[in-house]
Amino acid sequence: MFGLFKKKPKTLLDQFIVAAYGDRPPKARRADLGMAVDLAHSALLMGAVEKSEISDIARGLFEGEIPYSTHDLALATALNFFKRPELRGDLETAQLMARLTALEWLQEGKVVPLLMKSFEDTLYKAFK
Repeated sequence: MFGLFKKKPKTLLDQFIVAAYGDRPPKARRADLGMAVDLAHSALLMGAVEKSEISDIARGLFEGEIPYSTHDLALATALNFFKRPELRGDLETAQLMARLTALEWLQEGKVVPLLMKSFEDTLYKAFK
């Protein structure tokens, strides 16, 4: 009646969140922004990118709609830098360690499989 009880249509982002985090994704932010920046800087990017740049990207993602865990946020943040063609030379060595680290996080249940697949696919295409 009058459209008051209609469900809002799911957006592409809503569909991604359900695919990544399940039918009942966490409502509250659960990522530790500072720790995610540190992980992206040291464990994934191996210090090849300025921490202030990493922080800017991480903050933007953190404030978005996706309910990242700390390790998901670190991975998504680092992915932004691995996608940049101008940084490929600087990140050649880092990408090998990042892939191993991300795989370890996946095995420990610290990152969602969908994000890990995107990370691995992107690095594979960029660095072969």
